[in-house]
Amino acid sequence: MTELASRLPALYGLALAGCMGWSWLSSGSVSPPAPQTIANHAYRELWSDHPEGRQSAIEMFQQSLAMDPAFPFRWSDLGDALAAAGRTDSARYCFRRSLELAPNSPQIAMRAVNFDLGEGELGPALQLGAVVLRITPDYDQMVFNSWLRLGGDMNGILQAGIGGNTRAAEAFFRFLIASTATGHSATGQSEESRLFQTWNWMEGRSSVTRALATAWTVWLESRHHDGDAFLVWKRYVARDSGYGAGNWIDNSGFEYEPAGQGFGWRLQPCPGVKSALDPAVAHSGHSSLRLEFDGSENLDFHHIAQSVWLAPGRYRLTAWMRTANLSTDQGVALTLFGVSTPALVSARDWSRVSADVTVRINPSLGEVRIVRAPSWRFDGKLRGVVWIDDVELRRID
Repeated sequence: MTELASRLPALYGLALAGCMGWSWLSSGSVSPPAPQTIANHAYRELWSDHPEGRQSAIEMFQQSLAMDPAFPFRWSDLGDALAAAGRTDSARYCFRRSLELAPNSPQIAMRAVNFDLGEGELGPALQLGAVVLRITPDYDQMVFNSWLRLGGDMNGILQAGIGGNTRAAEAFFRFLIASTATGHSATGQSEESRLFQTWNWMEGRSSVTRALATAWTVWLESRHHDGDAFLVWKRYVARDSGYGAGNWIDNSGFEYEPAGQGFGWRLQPCPGVKSALDPAVAHSGHSSLRLEFDGSENLDFHHIAQSVWLAPGRYRLTAWMRTANLSTDQGVALTLFGVSTPALVSARDWSRVSADVTVRINPSLGEVRIVRAPSWRFDGKLRGVVWIDDVELRRID
């Protein structure tokens, strides 16, 4: 090592003491400030309002970097200061050097992404963002926000930024769903159109999961795209293979836990009723829906339903029901568009109930609902058990 090289840290320390006005030498201190201390002060200078702040920050970052030239964050620090001063080429070199020193660091990559986006260089920003997405999901929100905030082209984001990363594709789609409250992007493209574009892209790559399709169905329903929601549910979510063709009820035999959303069964809590799948009793298959009424309420019960999307025509709604000691004159039935099946009371073995329904509006969103009307009797509190299985809604014309 030459004499000059051996004295560089001390020289930088002296220069720092001069520009910062620190008194570590005169006070008897035997060592200069640590590189991080210098960097912290440099950022205060960079963020200050006085005209000389940026140049002072650059000099301080250079001093801290000379003391620790292999630390990638030092290069990013200097890059930030140079970029703020308009010295773009020098800043770009610093960020590329930091990436060379830490090629697998998402933090370093994100700082370079922000620089590229600030310079309007979307291509490099997409490539670096893709690297971050592959390394960790922790920066998903930051990456996606950066891409969209500066008007990134959706085709570029999907092709170059997301690419074959199926995890990132699902995360990006969920991010878009969650961001729909603002209505429009900075580029004027509606968030709705971005969602449809991303969904179509994911379908083309066969990267749709049941969970993602469920979330998309719920969003489509919330925006009254009921026909699209039905098709998504039919293709990706429905449990029954004949759903939407022969039978318009999904999970008709209650073989799976209710989906609770979309076009699946929704079971809402209701005082006085316990509802659950019963694996010990079934008309067919392995389970049925069991409703146990505890006799504490004269119930107006309508808390179990499934949405249906129907073209005009005549349909027959059927179900198999079994009852055990149902009290009162009002039993349990199924309804659709105001038409109800017979309501069973007392004790009955498995019995088939049905009702014919005509749909006249093209097309129509309805609800098959399990109901019990309140009784007019003074002893109208409902007690007993009902099992329901093999619910079907089939076209008959």
